[in-house]
Amino acid sequence: MKKQSRIRIGAVIGSLVVSLTGFQIQSAHAVTELRFGALAGIDGNFKPVIEAWNAANPDIQIKVETLPGGVGEIVKSLSAAALAKNAPDIFNNLDTYNDQLADVGFSEDLVKWFGTGTYPLARKNFNTAFLSSYVPINFPKQVTGLPIAADAIVVFYNKTLFKKAGVPFPKKGWSYDQYLDTCVKLSKWGATQKPQVWGNSAGPGGGGNSIWQAQYNPFLHSVGAYTYDRNSNTSKIGSPAAIGAFTQLLKPWTNGCIPKYSIVSGKTPPTFQGGQVAMEISVRALLPTYRDGLKAKGQDWDVADMPVIKGPVSPYIIGGGSYGLGMSASSTKKEAAWKFISWFYTTKTGGINTLQAGGSLVPPTDEGIANGDWRRLAAPPANVDAFANAIKNAFIAPKLPGQAGTVLDDSIRVAVQEVLLKKVSVEKAFKKAEAAVTASIKKELDN
Repeated sequence: MKKQSRIRIGAVIGSLVVSLTGFQIQSAHAVTELRFGALAGIDGNFKPVIEAWNAANPDIQIKVETLPGGVGEIVKSLSAAALAKNAPDIFNNLDTYNDQLADVGFSEDLVKWFGTGTYPLARKNFNTAFLSSYVPINFPKQVTGLPIAADAIVVFYNKTLFKKAGVPFPKKGWSYDQYLDTCVKLSKWGATQKPQVWGNSAGPGGGGNSIWQAQYNPFLHSVGAYTYDRNSNTSKIGSPAAIGAFTQLLKPWTNGCIPKYSIVSGKTPPTFQGGQVAMEISVRALLPTYRDGLKAKGQDWDVADMPVIKGPVSPYIIGGGSYGLGMSASSTKKEAAWKFISWFYTTKTGGINTLQAGGSLVPPTDEGIANGDWRRLAAPPANVDAFANAIKNAFIAPKLPGQAGTVLDDSIRVAVQEVLLKKVSVEKAFKKAEAAVTASIKKELDN
């Protein structure tokens, strides 16, 4: 009896060991799937990054999803996804909507994750100015995103089209009036071409139904106006100085420099990368798109500094900012998500180095800005100093509390449409926009 019991017990233990071993093997091969919401237009930049991660981490696989095109649409989409418990685990945060997402509780506070994991991160790893965009106004002890790039706007220009049109290349220190004159000359020449060519686009990627914040924020700052002032908790986008700035910013839309509103706001606007736009005010994040598109067409290109104005506050109309990485507060896979985020910022094997090598960014660190490998990549562009100059002189967009940022975007878009489509005066349209934004700021602060 004892012998038989020992045999039976031994058999049970043996089968249990086999079962546990099988469970361990199965668990070791269990796959955690992460969803990554990437910004439209630069989602393709992340393809080699995600491929490298997935190849090296079979236990954590990432799938990229493209976020909607506009800031308002992104905020609404992510907020709705969180309510439906279907938010991406990782997402491209952006300086201009970071506060909005933090205010509705969408974004994870990353401070609690600093110093943890295989590749520990800390505040000191990032340039202070760019990291500050991800510190919410209402939660100053939190950091709800990490900048991926130190970015500022420059003028991308098609050297082939400039030569054909007989128009001189942009020069360092050129004025805003010279920029407008150059733009009009190119469009007049381009009107005789098939397909037609325009001097400039309405925004990065060709399309647009409003003025880009990276242009209007520094222009307003240069003349002493602003979208938001923390001391007075008001917006001054309808002040006399702001009206003058917006009048200048709308000139390319009204003098033929930019395609008609119906064209640029349509589904297939002319693009810089397609060789139908001679200049585009944009950022380094779209450089790979421009490079590949113009290479396919056999056209040469470069970048130039933004034009300057005689502003009482600043001569520069250079908008600076960043896009970043964030983690959804509702994610159930935060440890895996943080493992990817912290890996991303390592200098040797991480994704940020892959993006730098691909030409799409200047690292958001003091050392990366000054001496990063991006400076030594093959031309074009040859004028790499334009990016460094832009970063040095850039004006970082002010953060508006809570959902006031969305109201600002919507109000300026409506004002632009009223001026261009309904022939409303710039003064009337932007005074109305100012009232809407100031009311929204007050509402946010009262709550």
